[in-house]
Amino acid sequence: MKKEMKFNRLFVSLMIAGCTLGFVACSDDDDPQTPTEPKVEDVYGDYTGTMQTVLLDQSTFAEGEGEEPAGVDVAAQVKNDTVYFDEFPVRDLVVSIVGEESADAILEAIGKVSYKVGYEATMTAAKDSVYMAFDPKPLEISVPMGEDNTLTVKVEVAAANKGNYEFETKNLNMGLEASSVTVNDVPFPAFSATGFTFEMKKK
Repeated sequence: MKKEMKFNRLFVSLMIAGCTLGFVACSDDDDPQTPTEPKVEDVYGDYTGTMQTVLLDQSTFAEGEGEEPAGVDVAAQVKNDTVYFDEFPVRDLVVSIVGEESADAILEAIGKVSYKVGYEATMTAAKDSVYMAFDPKPLEISVPMGEDNTLTVKVEVAAANKGNYEFETKNLNMGLEASSVTVNDVPFPAFSATGFTFEMKKK
């Protein structure tokens, strides 16, 4: 009899525990999820996309005769209010300085060119995107020319406009302009002002 009473008590206890857990689970399911408030740090992350190059003074694309090119692949990382390019596309810049025939050899000698652009972020009034006011510094490229001989190419870079990151699409758009070039601190007058338009998406 005692064993039967103990069994009944155990059975009732398990039933109560099961009902309690079921009630808690159902209550959790019924609670609406509080939407996450967007913040400017949501821009941080890894991006891939394309970069297009345009000659500003001629209103034509650098890759050929006014037709819009597909652009070159580009990847970037955004963190700590800075956009980092581990491999910044510089082919069009090099071509504009040394010409098409010598560009491939120069690019091989240069290797990968890294570049970073700082920015100040501002949330839009609608809180659906972030404006990014860029503060680019000169892009410096070291070109090995032989033993103990290196050319230093300095490209003055400015922000074409404010960048924009959209929360819903995770798209980041930005524009930069190269206004002038010096080679070993000597102005290179043949350089044409060039614009770079980036269209990237967060992974």
